Amino acid sequence: MGLKIKFLGPWEATANGEPVKVTGKRRVGVLTRLALSAGQPVPAEELLTQVWDQSTATTAGKQLHIVVSKLRGVLSPHQGDDIITTVSGGYQLNLACESIDAHLFTLLAHQARAAWAQGEIARADALFQRALALWRGNALADITASWAQIESARLEEEHLTALEDHSDLRLAVGDHHALVPALTAHAEAHPFRERPRAQLMLALYRASRSSEALAVYQETRRVMVDELGIEPGAVLCRLQQAVLRRDPALDLPSPAQRTMLTKPVIPAELPADTRAFTARATEIAWLRKTLTDTVRASPAVVAIHGPGGIGKSALAVHAAHAIADHFADGVLYVDLRAATAGFQPLSPIEALSRVLRSLGLDGAAIPPTLDEAADRYRSLTSTRNLLVILDDAFDASQVRPLIPAGPACAVIITSRQIMASLDMPRHLHLTGLDQADAAALFARLVDPGRVCAEPEAARQIVRHCSGLPLALRISAARLAARPDRTLSHLADQLAHPGRRLDALEHADLSMRDSIAVSLQHLPKEPAGHDAAHAFFLLGLLETPTHTVAAASALTDWPEHRAEAALDHLLDARLVESAGPGRYRMHHLIRLYAGEQAARHVPGDQRGPGSPPRARRTPGSRTNVTASSPSTGRQQSTPAPRPPHNVSPQPPIGSPGVRAGS
Repeated sequence: MGLKIKFLGPWEATANGEPVKVTGKRRVGVLTRLALSAGQPVPAEELLTQVWDQSTATTAGKQLHIVVSKLRGVLSPHQGDDIITTVSGGYQLNLACESIDAHLFTLLAHQARAAWAQGEIARADALFQRALALWRGNALADITASWAQIESARLEEEHLTALEDHSDLRLAVGDHHALVPALTAHAEAHPFRERPRAQLMLALYRASRSSEALAVYQETRRVMVDELGIEPGAVLCRLQQAVLRRDPALDLPSPAQRTMLTKPVIPAELPADTRAFTARATEIAWLRKTLTDTVRASPAVVAIHGPGGIGKSALAVHAAHAIADHFADGVLYVDLRAATAGFQPLSPIEALSRVLRSLGLDGAAIPPTLDEAADRYRSLTSTRNLLVILDDAFDASQVRPLIPAGPACAVIITSRQIMASLDMPRHLHLTGLDQADAAALFARLVDPGRVCAEPEAARQIVRHCSGLPLALRISAARLAARPDRTLSHLADQLAHPGRRLDALEHADLSMRDSIAVSLQHLPKEPAGHDAAHAFFLLGLLETPTHTVAAASALTDWPEHRAEAALDHLLDARLVESAGPGRYRMHHLIRLYAGEQAARHVPGDQRGPGSPPRARRTPGSRTNVTASSPSTGRQQSTPAPRPPHNVSPQPPIGSPGVRAGS
């Protein structure tokens, strides 16, 4: 829930639902004034003039500095050290507008009006109700300074306008019977506001209480003449005449045309959290802050990237569960299937059709073309507060139409590729778990009694899985399926390089499948052929780290061609960057590459022994045969030719955080 500041009623600050004690009139005043301008700088001179009430004390500036320092000390444990920053000539509160009730009220009321304009009556009604429920009394009632009185009057006018807009909506859909008591109380509390009295007259007329509607007009006229010396306005006068002649324009449309106030569609599509989720505390904290604690004018977008089996989807789902309550309009989840064995990635129009149905559109209302569907999606999300999970994405062109338009929305993308061409994502590069975290995950996945009985075998299993959560989960699944077998048995299988990938398969989980799917991320010929051939040859080497020069010598290609092949492997996450001009291959991927090389690369081109050193004609290309990713059986087709074209991207550094750090 994070830090919340509320002053639409008695002043209070809370963090995760617990009170935060802010004492002293000036501390409360400074914090409130900064909160009214959250995300924007407030000049120190303005704070002194307003909160210090025209004080000319020479120490006022120093007092302000002390007050801000004290506020930081109180708030930073709940929100971070940058909660109040010093800017040129003043200070700025860095807190999302949704965390300040006055700003949230304004946002919700705006969203409600926009939803009504788009014909989303039920959603508009729900938004108005949420906005109005934030009021617990008079705004800024605890602060008596003149600036607070001005702000209080402004907020109160916004409050009354929202109340009256909501009443108009309810009248438009035939809710007049239930509305009469609320309008009566509103009109009595504000006798000089003509709009609620006109609404009350219309509600009474539609409830077949015409005489009472006319009595409201007479009472309104008496009050205005006696107290203000003026007649009611033109709207009330015309309404009185319309009631007298029973004008059909006052009636509702026929019952078949009325829109009923039903509960709006709130998607809740987040998959179940992983029971054994372990570690990644730094990443989760970064995701929470990035997606919920920033003042923004556009959606918050985070792209999590890393090799297959590293735990991207598990992290995204776990983090989404932690922040889902920040998104009142629900959570959308789409599996884009870019790395699911046996499936093609969803096309953008397929993915858009799914999310539009989740947002309440029936099949006939979904536009048939990508551009029209994307326009409709942006329109539906422009005023919403949604969390969108785009899991297992193929490339930027697949996810770009799925980014919502509303600034109150947030998006988590997971992909093996770096989404470098998207406009505004923050990147999180995920790496393997360190030894301690990997051991902790394994211990949570496996029967603790078995781990305690064979601690050394457990350590060996964890070591052979090399920090990959998928490998650890497969190992745990094999042990659960064979309760009669010891951990030592599995450790012995994993210890043998030739049997390791066999041991990392169970049911629908397979390290081979996970690695093989990455080959589909390679571009089409001829670049894909080069990358696949280089991949096979690298699998024959004992060393995990390679340079462009070494790859050039290995393939007998010019360096620029070898570098292009390595970069394609980097995009597909078959190698990782190990520094400028250096590439590292995970040992499980190297085992798979070696298996494929043994089948695809002729023996004379592999040279004697393990490292292939035989020279070939410069620029020559080796003809290879592809094999089934899961079985390794040879096929009659050429080397892997994936059906999707991936634009090559240069390796870039990650501005995110590293796993296990």
